[in-house]
Amino acid sequence: MKIPLDTICVKSGILCPRCKKLIDSGAYTQNEVDVMKVLLELEEDPSNKFLREATYIKSYYIDSMAIVVIEVSNTIPQTMLVRLGRTLSEKLRLKVRVVRRSQDVKAFLAQIFAPARIQGIDSVWTPDGDVQHIIRISRYDARVLPFKVNQLENLLTMIFNEVYRIKVI
Repeated sequence: MKIPLDTICVKSGILCPRCKKLIDSGAYTQNEVDVMKVLLELEEDPSNKFLREATYIKSYYIDSMAIVVIEVSNTIPQTMLVRLGRTLSEKLRLKVRVVRRSQDVKAFLAQIFAPARIQGIDSVWTPDGDVQHIIRISRYDARVLPFKVNQLENLLTMIFNEVYRIKVI
């Protein structure tokens, strides 16, 4: 697995000056180092051999849940990522959802919102030049969202550095 920090630093827990600088600058957190360590351990398991070609991107934390974004081949089924999330949950003792990085924003969002379905995404340009993205979901699907609506809005704003709103219709 390709990770942004040095493999030796992550496995040993003792960070070199370059890795320490990345942590201190806020690009990565100590919690992410723990996630990378577990991913490196899981990579050696034969059932997770797809992790050898994977790339760790980032982890985002909301309450007692983590969203781990990795880049893997599109040929890897979603069930493998779900199984990886369960294994990470057991090892880290918090709820983990593994999400495949995608250039298609709607596909990426669908993984975060699952099992809820996205009805549509609208972009609204405000007079001051900012962009707001409004994600529409049905009232029925709002009941099965993995997070509260305001938590999801904050998460998406943090991931994309743009304003996201969720509208329940």
